[in-house]
Amino acid sequence: MKGKKVNREILLRLISLCEMVEKRGINPFEVEVAEALNQVRRMLPKWKSFDEYCLDAETINKLSKVVKLQEEWVKHRSSTLYSDPEIIRSKLMELEAKTLAQIFLKAWHPVISIEKLSAKKLKEALTYWENLSEERFKLEKAPFQEEGLPELASKDELLKLKIFVEEEFNRLLEKFWFELLDKAKGKEKISYWDFVFSDNYEDFVVRSYLTSFLVSYGYAEILVKPMEDEIFLIPKLKPEKPTQTASTSLTIPINYARWLKLKKERKK
Repeated sequence: MKGKKVNREILLRLISLCEMVEKRGINPFEVEVAEALNQVRRMLPKWKSFDEYCLDAETINKLSKVVKLQEEWVKHRSSTLYSDPEIIRSKLMELEAKTLAQIFLKAWHPVISIEKLSAKKLKEALTYWENLSEERFKLEKAPFQEEGLPELASKDELLKLKIFVEEEFNRLLEKFWFELLDKAKGKEKISYWDFVFSDNYEDFVVRSYLTSFLVSYGYAEILVKPMEDEIFLIPKLKPEKPTQTASTSLTIPINYARWLKLKKERKK
């Protein structure tokens, strides 16, 4: 009975994940369809009741919709000639200056004549931009949150909701930083997924969340190698607050499917 209960929970989580992808527009490839189908196939002989077979069928139906979304996703990306910006950036960083200059010269099409553009108009445009108030460049906060999009939970929000107090949060973050230093043990960098992984899914999410604060507050740096599909953490012996110019925004999907994949890899 206990085994059946666990199997039912796995199917319910798969259904919930598929519905989340369908309703929120999340990347459908976040669902490991092949692995999910293998799980469903292994459970099928264990089902006895009508309700269990219905749950099995509903899971297959949800997975089929995800496969359809994956097909549409690929068609859309290919039609727009989509390329991952991080991969393009990595390739550009590997090119020599001479090669970049040659590529630029081949793609450059200078304008040799433009009608109705005079020195007077250029001067007027320059004067306009010089006199423009700085407030005009400031972005206003969006008047509404688009339905279905995830909201960010900052440290200030946690304090405001009284989930943490200031001293407790700082103590927890510092303890987590010491754990990172201990696991690194003098190494320059360690695997991000090795550090945040936990046998418990809820702990996995919490560790990923706290790691984002370690990076934001300068306790560690994050290094992404898109060509090798690897992410590393570089621990800091002394916190260094990232500068505004050096800081970058990085999204790392944390979901149940990713956790299952990491857990399976560690059993090998």
